[in-house]
Amino acid sequence: MAARIALAALAAVGIAIALAWGWGALGVYLFFVFVAGALTFGLTAGAGWLTGASRGRFDRGDRR
Repeated sequence: MAARIALAALAAVGIAIALAWGWGALGVYLFFVFVAGALTFGLTAGAGWLTGASRGRFDRGDRR
């Protein structure tokens, strides 16, 4: 539910920017939204990998 609200807010801000400052400003806004989304996705995927690697260390039978 929170993700849908955040996506709707981003879309509303994008529409407001396009109406107020034009298509060029909308392009810049979308670029920065894309960068923020890519960083969020990368950090989430990296954290999942790190958690899995850490937990997997204890699942192996060859511990010292």
